[in-house]
Amino acid sequence: MMTPYLPQNDAEPQKRLDWLQRNRQDYQFDLDYLPPLSQLENLPLVESFSGKYISERLLATSELPANSLAVNFRSLWDPLDELQDYEDFFPVLPKPKTIKTYQTDDSFCEQRLCGVNPMVLTNIKQLPLNFVEKLQPKFGPSLNLQQELNNGNLYIADYSRLSFVQGGTYERGKSYLPKPVAFFCWRSSGYSDRGQLVPVAIQFNQENGETSNIITPFDNALTWFKAKICVQIADGNHHEMSSHLCRTHLVMEPFAIVTARQLAQNHPLGLLLRPHLQFMLANNDLARKRLINRGGYVDELLGGTLQESLQILKNAYETWSLDGFALPTEIKNRGMDDVKRLPHYPYRDDGMLVWNALKKFVTNYLKIYYQTPQDVSQDFELQAWAQELVSPEGGRVKGMRDRIETVEQLVDIVTTIIFTCGPQHAAVNYPQYEYMAFVPNMPLAAYQPITEELSTPKESKSLMPFLLPPKESKSLMSFLPPPKQAAEQLAIVHILSAYRYDRLGYYDNEFQDPQAQAAVERFKQDLNIVEREIDLNNKKRLVPYIYLKPSLIPNSISI
Repeated sequence: MMTPYLPQNDAEPQKRLDWLQRNRQDYQFDLDYLPPLSQLENLPLVESFSGKYISERLLATSELPANSLAVNFRSLWDPLDELQDYEDFFPVLPKPKTIKTYQTDDSFCEQRLCGVNPMVLTNIKQLPLNFVEKLQPKFGPSLNLQQELNNGNLYIADYSRLSFVQGGTYERGKSYLPKPVAFFCWRSSGYSDRGQLVPVAIQFNQENGETSNIITPFDNALTWFKAKICVQIADGNHHEMSSHLCRTHLVMEPFAIVTARQLAQNHPLGLLLRPHLQFMLANNDLARKRLINRGGYVDELLGGTLQESLQILKNAYETWSLDGFALPTEIKNRGMDDVKRLPHYPYRDDGMLVWNALKKFVTNYLKIYYQTPQDVSQDFELQAWAQELVSPEGGRVKGMRDRIETVEQLVDIVTTIIFTCGPQHAAVNYPQYEYMAFVPNMPLAAYQPITEELSTPKESKSLMPFLLPPKESKSLMSFLPPPKQAAEQLAIVHILSAYRYDRLGYYDNEFQDPQAQAAVERFKQDLNIVEREIDLNNKKRLVPYIYLKPSLIPNSISI
């Protein structure tokens, strides 16, 4: 506990400077490991996991070894016989609820709105050439595509930006990554008279803006099921490398480095940010050693080669900016902000409740210390913080001001940082077990070429492989991950999602300043109100969305 002071008001400036100079030696940038990202060179000892953290995290994942030992494999490499065999991977661990619904169109669509990666779906104003002419006869009077487009009710999940991925290898051959484009429509009538998202089509091999190789719900059931699996595979790869690893873990890493280098131990902003940056550098260091290393989980499980998967990450970084990925802006940029047009979007609705409570808290806290524009402009540590964050030799943060003039500007920046480290990371990390542990719902790679798998005889009607002719059952199962990859996927998503270190707004070391502590208490009350509102929302939802409940959001990227 320490008394907060802005640097221009501190009676012990040399003490501040000495502390910062030691930190600048310990926190060095590595600009060459994964350019253009800016990362930490060596992890300082002070950033290591605490004993409490290690013991609690081990306890949270203690059932995994017993579960792994209890799984009975006939072969690590041969395809399983039927989809139900993947349920046998849970002899000890709880089975995800998705097992009961994953084959349905309702589940497929709902995952675009409140699944593990609800940041892809985008409202569209234009369809590919000849799209309406080709598909309208299949829908007949049940759905007027041109009218729905004109009314702003059509949406797209576009994974064609993964087109550079040629595919990786595993011990028995090649792995593949589909690059589909999925189209959806919001229908005003549906569940509880609220409406629902329905699938329209899934397109492969889009070229020159024309329609080709389009699968619809009117095609035979097995072909449509495989097409949905392809979307899930693409979404899983996009989630892990873009929405999760890049746009939470790695884009926030420079803030942890620069905060340590430029904001003194008793700087009010440093005191606010550090709980929201806790253990992130240690987790990112662990990810570089075990997740994105040669032979690591990304290399072994995702659809492309390691270099291709890392390129997905780099591409995600190139299109990220701090201001563009503030929650209200990011949602608006995808055309997903209109509550009347799209009344059901739990990620948006719950996220905005948390965002507004957080922004109110950040405003109340910062205005304690920055009461005039001069307090901001004369804070030389704050200005050095901003400058190093945008510097090509420092943080390389896009969409960040290199000079902060007003407290309102600082509030916007800090709200985005804390939201990304806490709520946003929670929204992409903790659903992993529910949606990715049961591998058929979201495999991380395909194990047969995509075009072959979508060439299914039209007379096939059933999804269930034990009811299919032997040839088709074998085709479907050989498309999905073999037992070794399935077991590893289950293991890593359990490890990543089983543990929460703390709770948003609850701090290990309470703020010494009574005014700051009062702001924290008001924040907790506001979060309790948000929690109750989310609980009420969930009573009206087809699938409860729990991942942005404040009680389940950690302060930081601590896993």
